[in-house]
Amino acid sequence: MFLKENYPIVGFIAVYLFTKNLILAAAVWSGLTLVQMIVHYFTKKELKKSHVALFLLGLALVALAYYFDDDDFIKWKTSVAVWGGALFILIRQVFSKKYVIQDLTKSSGLIKDSAPEHLLVKINWIWVLTLAAYGGLNLYVAFNFSTDFWFYFKLISMFVLLFVLMIVSIVMLKEHIHLEEEQSKP
Repeated sequence: MFLKENYPIVGFIAVYLFTKNLILAAAVWSGLTLVQMIVHYFTKKELKKSHVALFLLGLALVALAYYFDDDDFIKWKTSVAVWGGALFILIRQVFSKKYVIQDLTKSSGLIKDSAPEHLLVKINWIWVLTLAAYGGLNLYVAFNFSTDFWFYFKLISMFVLLFVLMIVSIVMLKEHIHLEEEQSKP
């Protein structure tokens, strides 16, 4: 399942590890993302706006990086994407009363409907502020360390960051989580 959903990222990682060419790796990511979107459209008959936006951002930055022969454009993608995600979370909260943790756990039914709005708002703000700070940290690392260091930082830190945000969110909502029901005694 992981490879089925994430082969553009796997392609990006593999190409960079074998070639150390960030522009080529990002171009492969763009191509595989386009394939993924086309397959998703023809199999599910839908295309998520967020996927299209991320693809177009990545494609534009790859084109700029290729044209100027400067992989710094690729390094900006992570920051712009997480800042866009933070803004999206905030806009959905303000205008739609939708919260990131509910969106992320909707299919599992993990969060009860009784979760208080003030707690969901706090969790949203934690996500927004953390993502905003991470975007800045990404640029600091990108422009103060080697491309190799930035690559591994991005690869590991983004996974860890999202994992920690999910854990913090679930711990904050511990009283509003669907747990397995106790089995009735015979």
